[in-house]
Amino acid sequence: MPFYNRKEDIRRIKAVLSGEPNLVYFVYGPINSGKTTLLMKVAEELPENYRIFYINFRGFEGGYPKFTRAFFELGDKTLWRKLKKKMPVVAAAVEYVEKVAKKINTAIELPGEVIRMLQVGGEDPEKIDLFHYLERLMTKLVEGGKKPVLILDEIQVLNDEINAVGQPLLARLFNFAVRITKETHLCHVLCATSDCLFIEEIYSNARLEGRAEYILIDDLEKGKAFEVYEDFEFEDKVVVWEYIGGKVGDMVRLFEKKKQRYNERDSLESLLESTISKLRNFLEAIEEGEKDEININEVKEALVKISYGEILAKEIRRKVRHFLVEENILFYNPVKGTVRFQGKLLQKAASELLK
Repeated sequence: MPFYNRKEDIRRIKAVLSGEPNLVYFVYGPINSGKTTLLMKVAEELPENYRIFYINFRGFEGGYPKFTRAFFELGDKTLWRKLKKKMPVVAAAVEYVEKVAKKINTAIELPGEVIRMLQVGGEDPEKIDLFHYLERLMTKLVEGGKKPVLILDEIQVLNDEINAVGQPLLARLFNFAVRITKETHLCHVLCATSDCLFIEEIYSNARLEGRAEYILIDDLEKGKAFEVYEDFEFEDKVVVWEYIGGKVGDMVRLFEKKKQRYNERDSLESLLESTISKLRNFLEAIEEGEKDEININEVKEALVKISYGEILAKEIRRKVRHFLVEENILFYNPVKGTVRFQGKLLQKAASELLK
């Protein structure tokens, strides 16, 4: 699959990563807009002196040990034994990662005994806290001429978690992120999420004021979308735009149908019918009282209003708006204070269903 036209987004993120770390950056946008793919593309294009650690919390099941385990994978015991003979455990663990880290790492490679040590934490220098260890690691990498970048994907999953000493895990993680960016300038931190209610909470959090910035990775504009349609060999670009717009995920779905030699127009109609069916079932569930006493008439009125395009969020009652955002029907941009459908296919489905 070709990489879609994101030159300006790539330029912006590279510009952030080229300088000294000063802020935590939240990378947000509609579902299936290509945030993770974009971040990986940027990582691939960075110079070799960068060390990118990409941590994805998708599927995280809870608990501090599992949180720490999300950062690590088991490494080479032979190299570890050699290093441990020469220096204390924590220093050896830092040295170990410095030696084995690649430019892009989907986890931090460490031997099992060190991972267990970090899961326990505490005051004992042999049982060092995860965040203390990571700061020492970033310091060592910087001293060696490297530029570390920490990418935390699906970070909203940690919202209700508690750490080993009974503190909110997310607050501890953000404190750490602020420390290694704004305070010590050791490491860039990018936090990616599609949960814009979570972003709203962070955006309004005074503790992060002046310490965080926001990068919107949106669906593609028409001109860029048409360039990608060309790569996918879509035949009638105007009709494709009418159905799926610039949603990369829907482009891939259409491409997969065409690979199976389905007619393009029939494939688009199939995608629309499937979306209408899901939306109809969703509305019926509300009507039958399965959705926390949400008023069906308010929901329908909101969907009709938004079917004409993006509107100010305050035009919809907060409870209804949050419900539709949580259900991934609407995309809420907390920075602009607007709402719209998560994609053009959903917008078209709502227009067809509620006309």
